[in-house]
Amino acid sequence: MKPLVSIITPIYNAMPYLNTFLDSVENQTYAPLELILVDDGSTDDSLSVLTERAVIMEEKGISVKVLSQNHAGQVAAVNLALPSVHGELLTWCDADDYWTDDSIEKKVECLLTHPDINMVRSNGLIKDETENPIMYREKNNQPFLSDIFDDLFHERILELAGRFMVRTEALFSCYPNRQIPASTVDQNPQLLLPIASRSKCAYLNEELHVYCRRSSGHSSTKRSFTETMKRIEDIKHLYLSILPYCECDQEYYHKEVEHMIAAFKKTLMQTTAMIARNRTSNE
Repeated sequence: MKPLVSIITPIYNAMPYLNTFLDSVENQTYAPLELILVDDGSTDDSLSVLTERAVIMEEKGISVKVLSQNHAGQVAAVNLALPSVHGELLTWCDADDYWTDDSIEKKVECLLTHPDINMVRSNGLIKDETENPIMYREKNNQPFLSDIFDDLFHERILELAGRFMVRTEALFSCYPNRQIPASTVDQNPQLLLPIASRSKCAYLNEELHVYCRRSSGHSSTKRSFTETMKRIEDIKHLYLSILPYCECDQEYYHKEVEHMIAAFKKTLMQTTAMIARNRTSNE
């Protein structure tokens, strides 16, 4: 019997692109699938679309569960979904991104072929909203199997949702209470770093996921100096909260967090000073 794959997707005001994502799930060449959708307090018609599409997808053999919460962010949405996960394998994707039709099948095949590893990632594309949409392809010269913990920790590998699949047992052995550390910054480091500290990761050099960078997206938000400093502190808190769940040199990586945060702050100060100088010279 083929393993059940669980999919978690938080959704917040995703109407312009929600159907594209749901189509990509519906068109997957792999079955069985369990789709857990969490509406994060949307103020558009996202929840109505989810409810309507859930009926259609159930008829096509995809198990769908729609949950909802007051707007609390992606991590809270993931934590609401995790207790409902039944699959042997788990993947997650943002609602404004999408998969190729064979994305899940190829990742499952990889994990079944290599039972000694607990995670796999694929290559993919990053698109923007311009007429020339393809912005980025991940480098192709990476080994098939490698330890990626340090690269993930230092963000030398993109932690994009949709590129990874993990064994559920491995994730829940790190988080027995099925809850990841809270954060306003991100959910991917919490889901990936503890497993990466315990297992090698397979790499599929195929473009199986499309990340859509949108002008209205969280990563494109313009922040003031004070807001950016707070975000840097939130990143520090996030990484320090994840480390206890990782099998790594705790002392070394605590120091690495301090180095990373110091570098972020230095860059911010230099950039702010440069903008101020340019503004003064133009007046």
